[in-house]
Amino acid sequence: LGGDPVFPYLATAPLPPNTDECLLGGFLRGAPIDLVKCRTIDLEVPASAEIVIEGYVDTTEPWQTEGPFGNHTGFYSLADQFPLYHVTAITQRANPIYPTTIVGKPPMEDYWLGKATERIFLPLIRMFIPEVVDYNLPRPGAFHNLCFVSIKKTYPMQARKVMNAIWSMGQM
Repeated sequence: LGGDPVFPYLATAPLPPNTDECLLGGFLRGAPIDLVKCRTIDLEVPASAEIVIEGYVDTTEPWQTEGPFGNHTGFYSLADQFPLYHVTAITQRANPIYPTTIVGKPPMEDYWLGKATERIFLPLIRMFIPEVVDYNLPRPGAFHNLCFVSIKKTYPMQARKVMNAIWSMGQM
């Protein structure tokens, strides 16, 4: 928790599976992210973090009911089953700052993170789907299930091809 302001963004960025968020962070910052080893688990974390909560999930344990939670869409999600996280260590700086993002009825802080994602990832989307001119993830969709896409159409049914390509891009 805490540290470089780019960290909360990296946690939400729609990166491909198995992509190290620190690669994107280094790109956005123009410098690598310094990492340090954790005390109780075999991972590295950002050296500038204010608070580090180390632990693990035992995949053989039954999941537990959690929730409901206030969500960034402005609504509460229902209670659901989630894996249990076992904390093995909590380390912190002297007088750490606990970061938070206020969520609620949109638009809130997370809306602007979503708009940043929209702009930052447009070149990547264009790389995979060259006919895309631009796209907009409007506020009412809360960055889920609503996307306006402008394309340079050159053949019949191209919009369907683009639609399927966008749906196949993870969080899109």
